Amino acid sequence: MAQQIQQKPQQQVQQQQQQQAFDQFLPQQVTQVVYQLEQLESDAEWAHAQAMQVGDQYTAKALADISQIIHLQKNLLLRESDFAQVFGQCTQQAIQQGSQQLQQSQVPGVQQVAQQAQQVAQTITQATAQVGGMGQSQAVGGQTPFQQY
Repeated sequence: MAQQIQQKPQQQVQQQQQQQAFDQFLPQQVTQVVYQLEQLESDAEWAHAQAMQVGDQYTAKALADISQIIHLQKNLLLRESDFAQVFGQCTQQAIQQGSQQLQQSQVPGVQQVAQQAQQVAQTITQATAQVGGMGQSQAVGGQTPFQQY
């Protein structure tokens, strides 16, 4: 337990350093969307736990799916992946469909997450357009080097 408490501030410092690192290299709009996706992912995970507590499996499953989709989109943006733009279109559709389903939920907090998701979905296209092709300038021999975050 004490070890977990000591690791938590250290993890926060590492996260801050990582955020500063990608703030320097990504366009501002992409950075803003990454922060929005991070917040949405966290909120969707919280809402998932709420849905599980009340036994709403349908809502919990939808929130888990949305959370995973958001996580992948965020990682593709951070890596400036050539797939970020194509996957961004899929992400938008999934969020829009999922948000419509979540609007029907009676679980506290889920409708707010659905509204937040719809707002974030609108910004994804603009951010992915800035990332799409950025990795091509780094290409060596026609292939983009893999970066892991």
